[in-house]
Formats: sequence, C-alpha cells, structure tokens
Amino acid sequence: MTKAAYAKLSTYRQKRDFDKTAEPDGAEPHKPQQRLVVQQHFARRLHFDLRLEIDGVLVSWAVTRGPSANPRDKRLAVRTEDHPLAYATFEGLIPKPQYGGGTVMLWESGTYAPLNGPARDELAAGHLKFAAHGHRMQGAWALVRMKSEEKHENWLLIKDRDEFAEPDDSIATRYTTGVLSGLSRDQIENTQAVRKVTPSDPVKKTSTLPAFISPQLCTMAQEVPIGSDWAFEMKYDGYRLLLAANNGEARVYTRSGLDWSHKFSHIIKAAIELDLAECLLDGEAVVFDKGGISDFPALVAALERKKTSDVVFVAFDALIIGGEDLRSLPYADRKARLRKALPATSDILRYGNHTTNDGEKLFKEATKAGAEGIIAKRLSAPYRSGRSNEWLKIKGDVRDDVEIIGYMPSRKHGGFASLLAARKVKGRLAYVGRIGAGYNGKNRPVIEKLFGKPSKSVPDVMNAQKLPRGAVFTHPPFSSEVRFGGWTSDGQLRQARFIAVQTDRVTVPKPSFTIAKAKAKNAGAAKQSQSPSSWTITHPERILFPADRITKGDIAEYYKKIASDIIPHLAGRPLSLLRAPESIDHETFFQRHPLKGLTKGVEQFGSASEKYFALSGEVGLAAAVQFGTIELHGWNATLPTLDKPDRMIFDLDPDTEIPFKDVQAAASLLRNFLQAAQLESWPLLSGGKGIHIVVPLDRSNSSDDVEVFCKQFAKRIADEKPELFVANMSLAKRKGKIFIDYLRNRTKATAVVPWSVRARPRAPIAAPVSWNQLEAIKQPNEFTIRHFPENNNWKTFWTTRQSISPHVIKLLNRSRDHAMMK
Repeated sequence: MTKAAYAKLSTYRQKRDFDKTAEPDGAEPHKPQQRLVVQQHFARRLHFDLRLEIDGVLVSWAVTRGPSANPRDKRLAVRTEDHPLAYATFEGLIPKPQYGGGTVMLWESGTYAPLNGPARDELAAGHLKFAAHGHRMQGAWALVRMKSEEKHENWLLIKDRDEFAEPDDSIATRYTTGVLSGLSRDQIENTQAVRKVTPSDPVKKTSTLPAFISPQLCTMAQEVPIGSDWAFEMKYDGYRLLLAANNGEARVYTRSGLDWSHKFSHIIKAAIELDLAECLLDGEAVVFDKGGISDFPALVAALERKKTSDVVFVAFDALIIGGEDLRSLPYADRKARLRKALPATSDILRYGNHTTNDGEKLFKEATKAGAEGIIAKRLSAPYRSGRSNEWLKIKGDVRDDVEIIGYMPSRKHGGFASLLAARKVKGRLAYVGRIGAGYNGKNRPVIEKLFGKPSKSVPDVMNAQKLPRGAVFTHPPFSSEVRFGGWTSDGQLRQARFIAVQTDRVTVPKPSFTIAKAKAKNAGAAKQSQSPSSWTITHPERILFPADRITKGDIAEYYKKIASDIIPHLAGRPLSLLRAPESIDHETFFQRHPLKGLTKGVEQFGSASEKYFALSGEVGLAAAVQFGTIELHGWNATLPTLDKPDRMIFDLDPDTEIPFKDVQAAASLLRNFLQAAQLESWPLLSGGKGIHIVVPLDRSNSSDDVEVFCKQFAKRIADEKPELFVANMSLAKRKGKIFIDYLRNRTKATAVVPWSVRARPRAPIAAPVSWNQLEAIKQPNEFTIRHFPENNNWKTFWTTRQSISPHVIKLLNRSRDHAMMK
C-alpha cells in the first residue's frame, strides 16, 4: 500500500478499535483489481455500502435502500470514509457498541470499468459512470454528486438504460444471501464469530447451487465470418436461460438474473432427475415445430397455458461443471465438457450442436428452412459476460416473390395499412400473411394504382380462414418481391417487408410527379437507378478512415446495403455532400452545387447563376460515393415544392459536460411538447454527440410558417425549462445546457440525412431509431457502418400526414410580435 493510500484511511482507523473488531486495519498490502463491492449492513439502520476501488482504497457510499436496476430510480448514496482494499472480502459481525456495530453481508463482489475516463478524475468531477461486472450488478451505472451544503456529500446512484436494466426495483431484495458464502443474515450471526470470506473459503454452504452469472451476449453482424477459429450454431428463437443444478437441486435464471424456476418447473424436474453435479449451463428454452425450427409464438402460448411439456432446454455452453469454473477455457473445450455432462437420453435437457464446417452453407440452409439465422462463436475464446465480437448473430434475409391479393385499410391516414400476400402451392394460391413495412411516399402511389377494383368478397385461396376481418381484396392480384425473416410453423411470413413490384409481370404507372426541367440525360440516368453496375467503384482499397482502416470500398458496401432505406430520404431532395477525396484526416469540404463530371443519377435545378442538385436512386448514390462522398446533408423540402417543407428538424446539441442519458430524457420531453401541438416525431441519432428530432409534414405549411414555428417553439421550451434548454447559439450561454438548434429549418439550410455515414472515428451513422429503442442506446454514435439497425425503425414515418395547425401558427406569431414590441 502506498503512503498516499494509507493516509486516506486515517478517518477509517480513528473510528475503529481493532482490538475489538476483526475489520481489517488496512496495513496489509493488497493487489489492485479495480474492485466493485456491495455490503449489506444490518446496523442501527439497514443500508447497503457501495465501494469502488480507486487509487488504492475503497471509495465508499451508503445507499439506504440498496442498488436499483430500474433507471427511473435515483437512489441516494451518501459518501462515507474510504475503506482499505482488504475490506472487499469482509463478512461477519461488528460487535456493539463499536462504530457500525451489526451484521455485514458481502452482497456483491466483482469488478468495474470506468466509462468516461480515469475514475479519480470522474470522482473529482462529480460524475462517475462505470460498467459493473458483478454477480448481481451488471451493465452501466452512474454516480452523480448533488449540489449540497450539508455536512455529508450526497450522490445519486442511477442505473443506465441498457440490456441489464429492469422494470422494477427488486434487485436489492431479490438476493438475501452472501454472494460468495451463500450464508443468510441469521446464519452469519449464528457463527458467533467475526470472519472473513474469500472465494476459496471452505465454508459449508446452505445452498449448493452456483450463483447467477451474467451471460455472454451476441453482437449483430451482416456476414458470416470466415476462418478456422469459428464454430456455428443455429439461432434459437426462445427465452435465454441459465440452468443451475447440483445433487437434487435446480434453478433457472433469465439473462438479467430473475428466478423463473416457477415458469419452467418441468426443466427443473428434468435437471433434478439427471442428478447433475454443481453446474451452471447457458442455453435457450424453446419449442420446436415439426420441421425442427424453434417457434417463439408457440413457446409464449405454452407458457400462457401453463402447459410446458413441449418446451425443451437447449444447452449450448457451460460456465461451471462439477464445481469447476470453466469460463477461462476456450469455447471448444467448454462444449466438450458440456457434451459429457449431458446424457443423450434426455428429451428435455438437450445438447446444442455446433459445426466448424462451412458457416455460409449452414446459414443458407437454416434460413431456407425458416430459422432466424445462425450464431458464430470463436473456438479459442473464453466465456465473457456482456456483449462482445466473439459471439456474432447473423440473421436471415430471405427474399421471395408473392402475389398481393388485398390490403388492410388504414383508419388513421386513409389508403392501406398492410398488404395481404399469397403464393402458389401446388398450382393454387395460399394466403401467407401480411406485409407491414417497406412503404414510402414514392412507392405507395405505385402500389395503390395496382389495386384495381376493390372488393369485399373473399378470394378462392387456401388458408382463407386466416384472412383478417375488414380486408379489401384486389382484382387481379399482382406480383411483388418481399424480404422476410423466415416462415412460422403454420406457413406464414415472419417480419415481411415490401421490396418492389415485379415490373416484369405488371405495368407500373409513372410516378405522380417528375423533376421540373430535368435534362434528358438525367432522366435517362434515373431509369438506370437500379442497375447492378451502378456500384462500380474505382480505388476501393483507398483508406478513408486511417485510424479504423475503413476503405472507400467499405463505405460503398455500406451504402449499397442500406440503399433501399436511404433513397426515399434522397428522392428529389437538394443536397450538400461532404467529400473526402483522400481521407477524413486530409481536406474535407462540402459540395453544394453540381460537380463537373458528377452527372449519373443527378438532377439539377435552379438558375444559371446558382444551381443545386439532387441524387436519383442507386445510380446517383453510387456516383456520389465514387466521388469520395462520406456524408449527405439535405434540405427540408423536395422538388418541385421547395417552398413547402416535408419535414422539420430540432437538433439537440448538448454541451460537452451533459451525459447522453440527459440528452435522451430531453428528447423525450421535446417529443411530449410536440405531441401537445398534435405533431408526431421520430428520433435520429446524429452520429455525433446529439439527437435530431424529425417531424414529417404534409407540405401544406409554407417555409416561413415552419421557420417561425420552430424558432418560437424552441424559445418557448427554453423559457419553460431554462435549467435544461437554451435556444441561443452563444457558446457562453450553452454551458451545461442543451441547445435546441432550430436554425436547420431555414430555407436552404441542411441537416444530415438518415442513414448517412459521418466523417468521424469508427465511421458512425445517423441512425433512425424508435422511441422505445432510444431508451436503450448508450451513446449517440453507437451505430456504425459495421453495426447498424437491422431494419428501418421509422415504420409509420412515411405514412404520417400532419401539419402545423393555423391556430398554433397564429399564437406563435402573436408571441413573436409581442416580443418585438417590447
């Protein structure tokens, strides 16, 4: 122990008589390990002591009600004296009337990692965010110092919104025994001795079941990895469970640590009958259909009916077997131990097979059979709690042709809400479910013109009993291509998304408008917009992001993959392109006017003295990438009505001191304000440090009206919430606040286009997410070209028809005029 660390313990030592208490005096050396400790202290008042190892001591807080995994709870944490590192293993009795007299239970023992910088600096700054790697505390947490002139230093302990967050505050009451000893409070007190507990202590445990350990999680990948160090498993569509068993006892936990033994009693019974010796197995509870594919709806139905005889537990990894911790072993060794531990005779507890052969072949076979996809795992990697790139999830992307036989009308916006699909089975059409996504302002009119004469009479199709009530049917049907996630056990499409009308089978009407004064050569380029040769990129090996080794070819591949999602945002929209001809470390510049040579898929407009341009389809997008484009920024209006915006944007730009969770909360607050004005909005992660709130409009408001609304609306919110928002772009006034940037709504002003890459480290993207997803996001640049949302989460963005009401505009204009008169 250093002299500085020993000096920090003076208050701790002054309060204790070490001849009467067995608490460590702090003199002995201890190896630094960045410990995280929570001790439940049954003293004069019950509380929990949270301790983090920082600079050679355990910095401590007393948390009255204990940690809560619910992000809504802000638990008071009172800073207390620093404790010695040896205190991290203390469990036992402190004799009264000694300071803190009472029972101490070691409730949590693990490690942590600072998330925003060195822990000592964050502690001094009063905002310490850390990732907990414990048995009971997992994921991101924050300690925030409160402004107080009281004697004690008060902080708040807050759980971050991530995959380990829980909807209630039961974590502190859920676990009632020591995390390492397994002893309850009574059992600790009955020992009649103060003792120290370590993981290797030969203490007789009352519960021999292994404690819950947070499971390893997958990272989404777009392609199957290649190499000899990968194994491949089926992706099961069920409930992730950890099975703990030992000599006639068993328990199952969810991935967040909830005890669900009562829901899966038959799995518990099977584990007890097998008499497994002290093991903790990782797996999935699933129901298989007749084809051997996991069926999640069937699993949910079985649990609701409490008839779980068809539910099986597929074990695909082992953390503990025979009391031995296997987590440090390679995956290949763990699977070998798992196979020996599970007898092949059990119908309920099954070994999850894997293959080290062609992963691409398994992926194609699995998705063709109707499975969601596969999991790839590194053979040489140990088991690590939390998300990593050593476990990859590759989901299927099945495409097929179907016949559109009808649609479900939209009660809210008119037109259609979903399409009804069928396909030929033995020469006859069979209904295969609804297509509920993939429509936008460009393809919706094309689809509607193909409906023909609507009819309520049910067509002669197989599975007609599954057709929804209130459906309208088309005569004749027309062919379309769809993308979907596989087939259900009863032959229905999973997560179907409309791709395109099959133009080789039907005559597609022309779009409802054309670009004004478009040149003939540009119109010809637009016709080629879906040409496969559009993506011929020269110098794909050129490194545009030197720190991350991301090439021009990587950027092109990303834009090619998400072309169908970004193109609707580009159609007819004037753009400014951020180009990096060499790399983002060299000169970058905005291209606002047409570039000589950039003609394919480009639509020009404007006067001879000031021309602008828009990109048309994949040809235009590919051409822009070929010319070194990284970012795409667009106006808030599209041709031909550039004076009638189709969206408005509020850019929440936080001061560097503002944590992202506060920006998330501010975005939700802004959403509520907009809803009060009868306007729905969608969140867009900027890929920088903030969030854009995007509001679609039906083009009935003028540019002037939108600009006035945005300015007055932003100032109104800043006036109502001055402690959080500011509507003044002055850097001095933005200190510690979030600037509501309404200036992006001026005529010809631009904002980053959804799905655009950003010219920043890691190549983040401007990611459109849903409001529910936003709560779980950890940082505004979380998504990159290598990890982006699985699908377009703005499902109803394109179908929302709304405008700023004249009444609201009138009130805001009145407020503006009143302010000008003052």
